[in-house]
Amino acid sequence: EFMKILDKAIDDCVGELVERFNWICAQNPASARFMYENKTFFSYGDEFEKEGIRGALKHGTLAVGQLGLAECLQILLGCDHTEKRGMDFAKKIEQLCFDKCMSYKEKLKLNISVYYSPSESLCYTAMKKFKAKYGVIPNISDHEYFTNSIHVPVWKEISPFEKIDIESQLTGYHRAGCITYVEIGDNAKNNLPALEQIVKYAMDKDIPYMGVNILLSHCTSCGSDENIGFEESSPTCGANAN
Repeated sequence: EFMKILDKAIDDCVGELVERFNWICAQNPASARFMYENKTFFSYGDEFEKEGIRGALKHGTLAVGQLGLAECLQILLGCDHTEKRGMDFAKKIEQLCFDKCMSYKEKLKLNISVYYSPSESLCYTAMKKFKAKYGVIPNISDHEYFTNSIHVPVWKEISPFEKIDIESQLTGYHRAGCITYVEIGDNAKNNLPALEQIVKYAMDKDIPYMGVNILLSHCTSCGSDENIGFEESSPTCGANAN
């Protein structure tokens, strides 16, 4: 039943994308004079001359973005994709999204693709609306935001390598872009080989876009960049972190 709902939702998304695309194509080139005169976007020569704005815009991407895979699986199965049962169903979800977008791409001759969107503001806004309608549900809406795209929830206690192992199983279903990131509890300046090991591991797992979030501290009193906790003092001069 869920897959039927998702199938219809993808149709709706593509319909909205195509409607917006057609509306933009109907505009006068003068509305984007800078891009036209500088050939920033309208640089496809004969295609622009024959088809107008559509000849240029058809080379762009119409992206079907998604967020909250982890919470979706919690609702359906009672676990997320850090467990095998959750991952197995996650792949079915992503396969449907991929197949539908590829089908529309062939049918409409437009770059309609799956986008594992880094949409932090929407994750927060969507959660607010979800809570207003359904209330606080453990493991689903007991946080301030939905988990981004196919990411492992940030509150999961796993190693960077485990996170990469999990997310790398799903990144191949996208065509419009994705990001995988890990967080480490240090500035890593004293362990650069470990940082390099994480990046190389992601490359070996065919992660297309990898980020590493690190702690960054700076004492405005003495200039030290040693780690300073939120309620700690500078280890160099003793200045209070607040």
